[in-house]
Formats: sequence, C-alpha cells, structure tokens
Amino acid sequence: MSEFTPSGQAPIAPASQVEQDARTGSGLAIASFVTSIATIFLTAGFLSFIGSILGHVSLSKLKKSGSVENRGLAVAGVIIGWVSTAIAWLLLVGFILLLVGVISASDAMWWDDLKYEWDQNYNNF
Repeated sequence: MSEFTPSGQAPIAPASQVEQDARTGSGLAIASFVTSIATIFLTAGFLSFIGSILGHVSLSKLKKSGSVENRGLAVAGVIIGWVSTAIAWLLLVGFILLLVGVISASDAMWWDDLKYEWDQNYNNF
C-alpha cells in the first residue's frame, strides 16, 4: 500500500485509454459548444471555427471510445461554429463590395484622383 492511500481504502486503479478518451471527448464537446457560442459574441463570429475544430476532435475521441456522452454538444458546436464563421465572412465581403460600389458610383474619377495624389506626394524622390 502507498503511504498516501488512507487506511481501509483500496488504491484507485488508473483509467484505461478508452475511459480517458471518453472523458476527454466529453470535455472537449462542452468546450466546443461554449467556444462556438462565446466567439459569436466576442469576435462577431469570425473566430467561431475554433469551436468547430474542438468539436471535430471531440467527435473523433468519442467515436474511438464508443461513448455518446455529450455527443450532441459536439455536433452543435461544429454546426454553430462553421455556420457563424461563414455568415460573418460573407457579411464582411458583402460590406466591402457595398463600399466599393458606393465609392465607384459616387465618383467615377476617384481612382485617377488617387493615382494623381500618389504621384504628386510620394513619387518625388
């Protein structure tokens, strides 16, 4: 007996690899869901793919261990993460295209004016 084991209790057997994978996968499933939701609010969805990656790793570990504990959270984390990331990036691209359209519609000569200013101010070396 170990000196750290209280008297009258048997020592705790270490967990098998399957049990460790199940616990790790379950924890990662929770982390995936929380991260996907939190990054929607903290980064406007641009970094929600981190939660998706955690969800994929969690699903892999859960499948390897044969456990289904918190599998739904992992799937939800993956879906929420990828969808919110895609929406955020599509909105950003749409906003940039909108700005380009507004600028080009308001002044057709803006590019020529920009090149002229550049030549006048920065090409005097």
